[in-house]
Amino acid sequence: MHKRHRLQFTAAPLFAAALSGSLVFPAPLHAEPSTEQTFAFDIPKQDLVPALTEYARQTGVQLLYSAQLAESLTANALKGRYTPQQALERLLEGSGISYRTVDGNVITLEIPKTGSLSTETLLAAAGEFELVKAEPEEKPWTGPVEQLDMKVLGGDLNLTSPSITESQTKLNRVPGGTTVIDGARINEGAVLSVNDVFTNAPGVYVGDSSVGSAGGSRISIRGSDANSIISPIRGLKILRNGMPFTSANGASDTQTFNLYAIDHVQVYRGANALEYGGSNLGGAINLITPTGYTAEGMRVGMKWGTYDYVNPTFSVGKVFDNGFDVYGSFSYLSTDTTRDNNKQEQFYGHGNVGYRWNENHETRLYFDIQKHNFTGLDPLTKQQVKDNPQQNTQSLFGPNWAFPNDFPLYRVDLKHSIQMDNGDSFEVGAYYGYKKFNFQWIRATPEDIWQDTGFNWRHEINGDLLGLKNRVVWGGLMQWMFIDDLDYATVNRRRGPLLAQERDEWKNIEVYLEDQLSLTDTFTLVAGIQINYRSVKYERTFGFSPSVATPYNKAHKDFFAPNPKLGFTWQATKEAQVFGNLSRSSEPPPLANLAHVFLKPPRDIQTASTVEIGTRGQTDFFNWDLAFYHSWVNNEYLIVSSPTDRSAFTATNADSTTLHTGIELGLESNLSLNLVTTGDELRLSGNYTWNNFRFDNDQNLGDNRIPGIPEHNARLEALYKHPGGFYIGPNAQIVSSNWVDFSNTLSAKPYALLGARAGWDDGKHWNLFIDARNLTNEHYASSVWVRGNAGGVDVPAFNPGGTRSVIGGVEYRF
Repeated sequence: MHKRHRLQFTAAPLFAAALSGSLVFPAPLHAEPSTEQTFAFDIPKQDLVPALTEYARQTGVQLLYSAQLAESLTANALKGRYTPQQALERLLEGSGISYRTVDGNVITLEIPKTGSLSTETLLAAAGEFELVKAEPEEKPWTGPVEQLDMKVLGGDLNLTSPSITESQTKLNRVPGGTTVIDGARINEGAVLSVNDVFTNAPGVYVGDSSVGSAGGSRISIRGSDANSIISPIRGLKILRNGMPFTSANGASDTQTFNLYAIDHVQVYRGANALEYGGSNLGGAINLITPTGYTAEGMRVGMKWGTYDYVNPTFSVGKVFDNGFDVYGSFSYLSTDTTRDNNKQEQFYGHGNVGYRWNENHETRLYFDIQKHNFTGLDPLTKQQVKDNPQQNTQSLFGPNWAFPNDFPLYRVDLKHSIQMDNGDSFEVGAYYGYKKFNFQWIRATPEDIWQDTGFNWRHEINGDLLGLKNRVVWGGLMQWMFIDDLDYATVNRRRGPLLAQERDEWKNIEVYLEDQLSLTDTFTLVAGIQINYRSVKYERTFGFSPSVATPYNKAHKDFFAPNPKLGFTWQATKEAQVFGNLSRSSEPPPLANLAHVFLKPPRDIQTASTVEIGTRGQTDFFNWDLAFYHSWVNNEYLIVSSPTDRSAFTATNADSTTLHTGIELGLESNLSLNLVTTGDELRLSGNYTWNNFRFDNDQNLGDNRIPGIPEHNARLEALYKHPGGFYIGPNAQIVSSNWVDFSNTLSAKPYALLGARAGWDDGKHWNLFIDARNLTNEHYASSVWVRGNAGGVDVPAFNPGGTRSVIGGVEYRF
């Protein structure tokens, strides 16, 4: 791993060489290329700039060059396994550009000497340069105190946010199932909900409650939060840039995920995010936002579609020569969706400002402003979905009226990162968030104010243990959450008198330690532990007590759990890695209000023991990711029947162990066609998830399957890609039936959705696409509201998915 102090460098030597009339001829990257690590490249013939961008992303090599130097030049096609040196030579062959190593992993692209070149000649050949003040160099230089405005690719110039290459390297060290989702893949089509972000991630099930993000979505990994009320979700640890995004009570709102400000996403399936303190059954998701270093200078986009879909987007990113960089984005979404009376309007604003104090210290301030306006939805019966999935009855108040809902979000994060010797690093951050929910239901109009605050730290140490390479990551967090819950009556479709008022206070404390010991060059042993403490206090200040039997207006409950883990990674071959682990996870139960504390029997903490084995890797033409796991879950929070009255169901801990077993498979292959033109190819990608979640000889439910999450879920796509930037291809999503109730008497039908995408990206400025969905106009349920026993009756429990729709978009980058 290269030291990050190498990332701060100057182009002054290049400028000095130009003034002296000589340039250094390229030196070899390594003395013995044959023993160097090789990479599987699949870069079509295209403009040099996007080819170099992909090269830097795959290798982690940093390229320093003038943006004008590479304009109007074409890179050769690169396909197969090469060392970084061999790959760069092939890309630059015939371009007239050479290269040289500046410092280890930093490479400068140059114009080779063909005689005595004056400064004016060099500038004319390379294009117009903007002159900016030079930073002081490690070694004194007596030339002009100016440097060329250079373009940098690869590496990690900002310490507070990892590059996608760093994320992939980090997740490849995890002894369990992981996925890195590239933001560029997300933007190949329309983004309506989190389903469009995770559609190509194996093991992640997303069930939307409406066509759009305003209604929320269920995200479940390995059976987490099986009986969630769609949103907020539980069972997953959500982070953003390594900082907590999940509240202290363990809940996360999927509506607040800014899907238009994502550089890439890290997905940890199962209890595999120990290096961030994650110990959830489902795992963790870390959203990485763009910065001034990773974003385009400016992006302006517009999307239109059926059902009055309108989505303008705007973002800007810039790096200044005084240590500052900035990124900001704004997005607006308006749609009537494919459901009647379901108008949605959302505003997303995100920005961050970074300051690089020196080569080892960086501070970044993040801020978010959001506003969500949407109308409520009624679930439908199975027959209603079949007949007309667009209907939204709202029968109690009439078919032409729906409940209005809205909430704003304001959040600010502050993070500081320190880079130390030997690649060690230390990060510390703090955050504050504010949300005010205004809902309207049939009999009540609640108003909830949620305030979140906390801080976290993370320390990575690289060294030796008993003469072996050793990496230690330790850290922790403290979170507080304050909820002011005001419940008003609903009178004539308006807010009535105040009925009750409650104050909730949550505190969450986590500390964790993970050690990665390399026993050999290919085998690494990973061991660690996370300790979690969570407490909640309730106080009802106005209104009736929770019940006559328990006439108390205050309650306090604590939860504590240690979660150890042991795993390994083995690089079996140059292309293939094998991994495995044994882990324990724990999750305190949801306690939505004061009354839940007094439930009998009391709700207890959920724990799970999981064994996992898998493999990942890539060859010249094929990438794969495969994991098998089995979990024994104790006290799982489900809707189960009473031991004394089988007809009575309640949300509480299951009496017996439940079993979660599954397979997660992701595949991708790029096939060279040379069909229409040289360098065109076919990208085949797909993922499949098997979810086998059931009771284990439960007293009342036997071996019934756990509802809410379908057993089989698959996504397939074939995309033709032309080297000129054009792409087109079909896709399909196949989902098996999904039980509605724990008694297994009512289920949603299986379905298959056919879609297609086409677009053109010139690699410089323009990006155009058209995204067609559900071309056969399938009537299906995208998610269900689970219950204890439907009795085989077709009850309203189905959220219909989107009917046929088409969305097109255009974006200009500069």
